[in-house]
Amino acid sequence: MDVTAKTYPFQRHRPFDMPEEFGWLRSNAPVSQVKLASGDPAWLVTRYEDVRAALADPRFSRTINREGAARVNTGFNVGRSSPVFNFGGSISMPPGHTRWRRIVNKAFTQRQADGMRESIAAHADEVLEDLAAKGAPADLMADYAYLLPIRVICDLLGIPRDGHDEFIALASKLTRRDFKTGHAAFGEALQGIGRYAATLISRKRRNRGDDLLSTLIDLHDEDESTLTNEELVSTVILLLTAGYESTAVQFGNAFFALFHNPGQLERLKSEPELIETAVEEILRYAQMGTGFAVAKFATTDIELSGTTIPEGSTVFISLGSANRDEELFGSDSEVLDLGRRSAQRQLAFSAGPHYCLGAALARVELQEGISRLLARFPGLRPAGSLEDVVLASNLFTYYPRELMVAW
Repeated sequence: MDVTAKTYPFQRHRPFDMPEEFGWLRSNAPVSQVKLASGDPAWLVTRYEDVRAALADPRFSRTINREGAARVNTGFNVGRSSPVFNFGGSISMPPGHTRWRRIVNKAFTQRQADGMRESIAAHADEVLEDLAAKGAPADLMADYAYLLPIRVICDLLGIPRDGHDEFIALASKLTRRDFKTGHAAFGEALQGIGRYAATLISRKRRNRGDDLLSTLIDLHDEDESTLTNEELVSTVILLLTAGYESTAVQFGNAFFALFHNPGQLERLKSEPELIETAVEEILRYAQMGTGFAVAKFATTDIELSGTTIPEGSTVFISLGSANRDEELFGSDSEVLDLGRRSAQRQLAFSAGPHYCLGAALARVELQEGISRLLARFPGLRPAGSLEDVVLASNLFTYYPRELMVAW
């Protein structure tokens, strides 16, 4: 298979089937050069151990918009100065990222996530009551997947009830929920959220509450320095983009995958105690990446698996391929198995210094959200053919635009 002659990202033929090129590459050329749609060459890392190593290697920079870098056509039609590519300011790269991460890690703990489990469950039950009152058929994306995470984010930030509507409207633009907001408006949405966050932070500095944002304002580093307003604003935006859209999309993809695997759906209904392992397997399997999720720039020559990636190369690190690596997940890695114990090593939350800050919270949201939905509606099923489900996409992943269900 001459993969170098094919354009990356490779074509996906079925929603959760990885393109066959990835399996071939893992076995034959785990670190390989590929061609982008722009015609420029790039490098692709596909095997689990190499992916983990690359994610932890500081010589791979997140800043890919450099002179001589490959032209990456994501289909988003944004310029090199766009916030899509340059979000984060001082917290995106070392040493600023290292300091920021050292501070905020004190707040984002498993204990903090577990402490929110009860409130997350209560939010889920409230949304499900509204869903039941609305009746079937219903859109699982609009009527559940997007509603639960944004309530959790509002709790985290201590946003008062009378501020929810404004915040949610801004969030919808940022995540393009209306599917009308152009990608060129992404920067405007970021600025709107930034202004909202700055005002919220100012209020919290004067009057702390029992919320994560108040905690972040009080946290300090080893030298007693605290997060600046700019860093706090960036943190709020990061929480929104990573904790809202990503979680909502994962809810949608979880049930889309379960509907494609009805035997596994019935298994989870009959064995609800599987939920923790099931969520790890869903995170491993139920991804439909665009191929652009983890793009890096080699700041020097770097050797991986005996292959040297030259300095100045653009490198794509495939979490999706790593999560299907037969060496770790078994010969049946291409199927969904909710009892797969090795799924605990999945890389959906990345690894290394940019490991997802809210991974523990996302796990609790998915565990409570999935289990309570199935307990409330044990007859949950797709309302119509899965073949008719239209997939939307953001920069990183595909997901159901709508997922109509009945019960």
